[in-house]
Amino acid sequence: MDKLKKYLPDARSLHSLTVNVGGEQVFKYGDINERRDVYSATKSILSIAVGELSDSGRIDINAPLSEYLTSSQLLLLPDNRRKAFCTLPITRFLTMSIKGYPFRPEGDSGWLSQALRCDIDYTAAAQFSYSNFPALLTAAACENVTGGLSGYIQNILLLTADINSADYKLTPEGFFYGASGMKLTCCELERIGLYLLRRSYESSGYLSHALSKQIDTPTGGYGFYFWLEDGCICISGKWGQKCIISKEQGSVISYLSTGQQADNTLYTLALNAKLC
Repeated sequence: MDKLKKYLPDARSLHSLTVNVGGEQVFKYGDINERRDVYSATKSILSIAVGELSDSGRIDINAPLSEYLTSSQLLLLPDNRRKAFCTLPITRFLTMSIKGYPFRPEGDSGWLSQALRCDIDYTAAAQFSYSNFPALLTAAACENVTGGLSGYIQNILLLTADINSADYKLTPEGFFYGASGMKLTCCELERIGLYLLRRSYESSGYLSHALSKQIDTPTGGYGFYFWLEDGCICISGKWGQKCIISKEQGSVISYLSTGQQADNTLYTLALNAKLC
């Protein structure tokens, strides 16, 4: 912890940071109550919502995602790829294990169409391949189930982390994007981490799988829109927006950065901080 504190004044573009141990915020740095863009940390919020839908029986994550798309949405798939796509379970989208998607949709319209019309071999073996499209497709399925995913997520955040009126991004089609675009404060991110820490000890249910390794990555493992690195569960945004959950220490370290380059030294110190 001393090494982390000592480094903070030199941390590149660090905006705010909190350290919580045993449910008590023991350290804070910067403006922890200003909302900032958390980029791909949004995917983990989507995963929490999928978990609530799964545990309540409204979605079966082992069923094909196509079962939760409308007939008009399925017609967007190329004829020669529709059959293979319709065999892919939701878990393949939650684990980013479909190779071939571009990184993100482009332009101001037709994002779902772009996702469904990608030139992909859906019969290929599972392989970790990071992209925003799997989360977009998962969100589209959840939108059809809930009839209003953004409102559903607002309720989930209020119930799990006491977050009111979260800022989020919609697709051009009008549903919760799911891959990026949320804004949270460092304190709000910490409260989400504390909720996940409490749930991480469960041996059954969606989160018992979401917060454990489902597929290998170059840096460790990946659950259902959660990173697993150095014994920690990590929520991660691309420019240094992090929530690092340590079951071993019962701790949550959250921080928001503002630059266009993640600070790997800060991340390493936070991952390896000895707090108890």
